[in-house]
Amino acid sequence: MDMKISKLSLLLLIPLLSCVNTGDQGASNKSLESEQKIAASKSVAFNTLVKGTGGPTVIFESGLGTPLNNWTNIQNSIAANYQTISYDRKGIGGSPAALKPRTLENLVSDLDSLISQNNIDGPIILVGHSLGGHIIRKYQELFPSKIKGLFLIDPTNEYLYEEVFKAMSQSAADSMKAAWDSSFKSGTTGVYAEWKEVYANDLLMRNCPLPTDIPITILASYQANSFLTAENARIKKEQFSAWQKDKPNVKIVNTSNSGHYIHLGEPEWVVQQLEVFLQSLDS
Repeated sequence: MDMKISKLSLLLLIPLLSCVNTGDQGASNKSLESEQKIAASKSVAFNTLVKGTGGPTVIFESGLGTPLNNWTNIQNSIAANYQTISYDRKGIGGSPAALKPRTLENLVSDLDSLISQNNIDGPIILVGHSLGGHIIRKYQELFPSKIKGLFLIDPTNEYLYEEVFKAMSQSAADSMKAAWDSSFKSGTTGVYAEWKEVYANDLLMRNCPLPTDIPITILASYQANSFLTAENARIKKEQFSAWQKDKPNVKIVNTSNSGHYIHLGEPEWVVQQLEVFLQSLDS
């Protein structure tokens, strides 16, 4: 893993809770020069990269504050056989600022707008990292007929941080929360707008269990770092395992070779796992 990713994984003990903007916007713009880019208009409000042909359509949903070019390696590979779409959410990367709070409801609504603007009726495979996991799970709950499968990359778990905080003293938990908030508040407006909703999102997702009627693969990182102590790793495994209980359609694959940004730390492995997942849909 490169130096940039390593620093992120240590930032204020938040490698799992959410994502910060790890992409260089100049690199993002450069990557779009030779690819199809949906032109900005009144009806299209997202900086979007569409690449490849063939179905099902694979849509990438980023983690908190993360621009579309974090998917470059994965999207380039998967686009060889499928139509793929990555995009910047409003307030992130090359997309315009958001006029509404970044509630889960509004994030899901924006994803639906993206799908409609690209005239995609289905079938669709949603790939989500971190906060993106919440977004695609909620979208699938609201529009089940459109979604053929979910592929989650170290997704946010709606109970994990409550359980971690329970194992800490109140003062330590309060200090950690204050440090996180201070860090995000000092960043960009768009990223902080997403951050402000994370605890509310967790509460909402507790009423959105994983479905039982479509295939789901979860990639989980257990690389030790300043947050993922042995005890917190135990809590994480317990919460992830609860997702799988009585759901034979849910597959969990673990790695300790990369941190929260598995798709950046182990892109070839992620591509391999995603290709296996996509091929299984046709078998």
